[in-house]
Amino acid sequence: MNLKQKLALRSTLVCALTLLFVFAGTYYFFNNYISQQYFTRLDGRALTTAFFFLEKDEMSTHTYRDYEQKYAQSLDEEVVQIYDARDSVTFVEVHPNYPVSQVLLQKIRTTGKENFRVGERQFTGVYYQDNQGDFVILVSGINNRGIEQVQNLRNVLLLFFLVGIALNYLLNILVAQRTFKPFSAILQKVNTISTDNLNARLPVVADSHDELSELTGTLNMFLARLEKEVNNQRMFLKNISHELKTPLTALMGQAELSLESPYTEAQYRQVLQKIVRDTHQIRSIIEGLLLISGLNTGTQRPPSTSFRLDELVWDVLEKLKFKYPGSVIHTSLEVPSAQEARLEIHSHRELLATALLNILDNAVKFSQNGNPSLTLCIRDQRPALLVENDGPVIPEAELDQLYELFFRGSNTRHIPGHGIGLALTRQILDFCQAHISIQSTLRQGTQVLIQF
Repeated sequence: MNLKQKLALRSTLVCALTLLFVFAGTYYFFNNYISQQYFTRLDGRALTTAFFFLEKDEMSTHTYRDYEQKYAQSLDEEVVQIYDARDSVTFVEVHPNYPVSQVLLQKIRTTGKENFRVGERQFTGVYYQDNQGDFVILVSGINNRGIEQVQNLRNVLLLFFLVGIALNYLLNILVAQRTFKPFSAILQKVNTISTDNLNARLPVVADSHDELSELTGTLNMFLARLEKEVNNQRMFLKNISHELKTPLTALMGQAELSLESPYTEAQYRQVLQKIVRDTHQIRSIIEGLLLISGLNTGTQRPPSTSFRLDELVWDVLEKLKFKYPGSVIHTSLEVPSAQEARLEIHSHRELLATALLNILDNAVKFSQNGNPSLTLCIRDQRPALLVENDGPVIPEAELDQLYELFFRGSNTRHIPGHGIGLALTRQILDFCQAHISIQSTLRQGTQVLIQF
């Protein structure tokens, strides 16, 4: 059973319960109305009987004849019984088929009037006091016409109930088909999307805010994320194969050459040092690409902690001393004592350390004397780091390309590097909700400003 049929059946069930409630209530109240109407007629017959038999001596001849004519107009299968104070039938014939107990007669005398029914026959008992004595007048009859009306109503309601249910089910099927038609179109469109055309999107109806539009928007967002993830994986594999090809080829060439030619111990040591250096370069490339891929896919999510920015700077500077022991980074703290509390930030310490290490590594490599400057300051009420070096000026046309993966400046290709550092730094700072800007002029050199 598909979703359309389930929806149609459930809607039909709701309609059936509603119709059943309405029709049952209609039948119940109409039946009670007919019954009460007949009891009212029985009450009138009981009073007519009392006047006809007991008030003859107190009425004029003309009035009595009127009551006589009314009494002659009996009801269907009418039975009239008049009981005196000794519970004996008087004035009329005894009907043994409808015996009345003394308990019921006493109840009628107590309450003054009593209505009840036995099967289809309805009874009205009236306690009537007269100068001839106290009597209980019991009139009963079968409301054949009312019973027929109730039965006709029941049959009509049953017929309308069955026809209504069938018609409602058919209409629900048509409505369900029309309602789910856009969903079928969406499914067909989704089935045509594969890894070859992940840029395809589902059509969105303009100025529509229904559930279908929300579903289409959600699927388009999912496709966008899926396309981004697949592109990241493709780019990662492409970059890995591209960047590892050269150092791996160099490693293989050095190893093969050392095997074919006899080397001295010093020469072997030199070859092994170059192999170790190239291996570190490969590891650095792989780690950088894995970190970028992890940030793009959301799998690289280290915990965030609170820490002081100046302490992070000292830790990074300590690491740089081992890599560039001859370099001196001129560090200054330009934060007023009243604003030192702003140096306390909540972010991802290890990721920010990697980003700052990349910035300072580039500053050392590209500066003319290997001695860049680092300033810890407050900019726009936010803690910031300003890194400056006097290296080659970055052409203005290349400033927007600095954050592209594997991009190398046209005037710095002679300096060792593989074009991953700034791309990784930008990914990390975006992930940590920090901002980076780079300016490069002939007089001031290159300035990198990071605001947290």
